[in-house]
Amino acid sequence: MFNMWSISALAVVSALVSQASCAGTNEWRSRSIYQIMTDRFALSDGSTNKPCDPADNAYCGGTWQGIINHLDYVQGMGFDAVYISPITENFPQTTKEGQGYHGYWPQNLYEVNKNFGSADDLRDLSDALHKRGMWLMIDAAINDMGYPLQGADPSSIDYSVFNPFNDAKYFHPFCLIKNFGNFTEAQHCWLGDDIVALPDLNTDSEEVVNMMGDWIKDVIANYSVDGLRLDAAKHTNNAFLSSFARDAGVFTIGEVYDGDSPTFCPYQTLLPSMTNYPNYFAAIKAFTSGNISALTTQMALTSDDCADTTALASFSENHDLPRFASYTKDVSLGKSMLAWTMMSDGVPMIYQGQEQGFSGNATPSNREAMWTSGYNENSELYQFVKLMNRIRKHAIDTDPDYLTYKSWIIYSDDSNVVMRKGVEGSHIVTVLSNSGSDQTSYNLMLPTAYAPDTQVTDVVSCKNYSITPQGQLNVDMHQGVPHVFFPTAKMNNSELCGIANSSHLIATGGATSPSGNVMQSSAIAMIFATVVAFALL
Repeated sequence: MFNMWSISALAVVSALVSQASCAGTNEWRSRSIYQIMTDRFALSDGSTNKPCDPADNAYCGGTWQGIINHLDYVQGMGFDAVYISPITENFPQTTKEGQGYHGYWPQNLYEVNKNFGSADDLRDLSDALHKRGMWLMIDAAINDMGYPLQGADPSSIDYSVFNPFNDAKYFHPFCLIKNFGNFTEAQHCWLGDDIVALPDLNTDSEEVVNMMGDWIKDVIANYSVDGLRLDAAKHTNNAFLSSFARDAGVFTIGEVYDGDSPTFCPYQTLLPSMTNYPNYFAAIKAFTSGNISALTTQMALTSDDCADTTALASFSENHDLPRFASYTKDVSLGKSMLAWTMMSDGVPMIYQGQEQGFSGNATPSNREAMWTSGYNENSELYQFVKLMNRIRKHAIDTDPDYLTYKSWIIYSDDSNVVMRKGVEGSHIVTVLSNSGSDQTSYNLMLPTAYAPDTQVTDVVSCKNYSITPQGQLNVDMHQGVPHVFFPTAKMNNSELCGIANSSHLIATGGATSPSGNVMQSSAIAMIFATVVAFALL
């Protein structure tokens, strides 16, 4: 028989459960995200020889079950979060622009895209991730619906096919965006064209805002979603963005496709995070065009203009942009770009295939099928991503303040940029070159990297360096390979450079990083069992 003590204790357990499933900005800072385009990641049957030509713009057969089957591959790189394509049902027709394999032509928000699997398959993916201590982020198309116009006049659109927005009153009147720099036009006119129309939701309308809020609450609850990426956030009403993020109740990253930090950064007053486009565009200039000063200048501007760069998403590839390897296939430059992405401020986000050196240029060629790589865990870039995730996690374990410490440039010249991140004595110094593999060997002297007479380890080469009595770090530069330094005295338990680990585990089938769900769930289960035992007395 339950008594008052047991009822109170059960209330405590309920509160703990709610806390364990809440994934806010502070919890997401420590995460590392692997971006998956569901249709192009893995087939349910595990085969790797099915043809998939991105130029066809057609479904290739990737599924949520396929993702489940290859979570070892993702987790093996050290990722503890997965971000997948939009999950909602797209219109089924094939157009001159192809099919909705990408998920951005939604027709029915309350049905899943059955090309990816069933609703139960999506729940299974969520469960499989959480059992590993990993989190699920989904992409949400919040700006518009999709309609196969096929060259017809926009007045012919049958709005009744949309769910729940089954009437023209929920949309802005038709007008195509011509000037993306005009914010009124960008927020009130339509994306798309006369082949695939993208009717623009009127997010100025309170009714639309409430309907979208109800939908996202349903998604979060039904599929135990931990985070969101909002597609085309720049094209919706500003107040709607804040309302939608509040309704979701989870960490939310907005796509604000703009390289101008004074335009980009104010969105952080509306959303917890955005994909860091200003720094991305500058990094491309630095590591493909030799313009280091563009990167150092922009990183300083973004740090000054944005409220919190440590909450932004740091990236160097995604499904809308040319692959880095389409600019250059130099592996040293590829590693420098990855090191910059993962050692900078923010939550690292790596797009599937970057670790395999995929080289597709503009959309759709940058949406290659992952199975063509054979999921090679021995590839040079796969192993490098694993290394970067490992040292980042070790820095966080050594000092959690690493996450909120803003990185800064301590040295730069025409060929090199050196970043520092972390509290003094527990900080990482990252040395990046844009010279590439043809770089001749030389010595780079850094005057202010670490305290005098200390020893640091370059985790890339596993070579120890002694800081001079004058405080200089003399780095052996060779073939453009990046260097990532950490104090040698604090390398214990890092699992790097042959140093054994006695406490920290990268999650595999139950163990998790400190902020993961599995350990919390186990503790909650123990508390719940105790409560029930007492309640039955």
